[in-house]
Amino acid sequence: MNIRLLSCCIGFSLLSGAVCAQNLDMPKRKPGQWEIKMESAMMQGMVTTMEQCIDEKSDADMQKKSMQGNGGGKSDCKLVSSKKTASGWEMDTVCKQEKTTISGHTVMSGDFQSAYRMDSTTTFEPPMQGMKEMKSTMKVRYLGACKADMKPGDTTVNGVKIGQGGAAGQAPKMSQEDIRKMMEAMQKMKPQ
Repeated sequence: MNIRLLSCCIGFSLLSGAVCAQNLDMPKRKPGQWEIKMESAMMQGMVTTMEQCIDEKSDADMQKKSMQGNGGGKSDCKLVSSKKTASGWEMDTVCKQEKTTISGHTVMSGDFQSAYRMDSTTTFEPPMQGMKEMKSTMKVRYLGACKADMKPGDTTVNGVKIGQGGAAGQAPKMSQEDIRKMMEAMQKMKPQ
């Protein structure tokens, strides 16, 4: 599994939710600890579990920065279409990363205060490192107050703290060491 592609896909899935929250009249998330479990065929049966500690400011910062992608302040992402449905929201987004256009279709459902679900189909044109499409599911739930060792903006992936103090919900800024730790944690979870 390619680490760069995995990081990109996790980040894009989180970004889709952030773009949706920014551009639609969705309820704000409660301050505290949120758990995000992500599954996709690309992750070969592994489930990535992220936890984020947020407050109103870190969540607002995430929404403000969500459209910036990796462009160092340039707007790389946009919401193409969105609509409220009986059970939540449906949207289409497009991001540019280097020479690849990343298009996403996301369906969100749930109460958005204690739990919600995001089902996404992401396409890459041209294919990114051989991948043309990825389907993923994210189950998000509120856990309560932030853990004692986490402050607003902190994120963990499979129990490994990464991207400290970053914007909640945004793809965490990960050092090579963070990526190595995350991949080791994921390998331990891989079904035999």
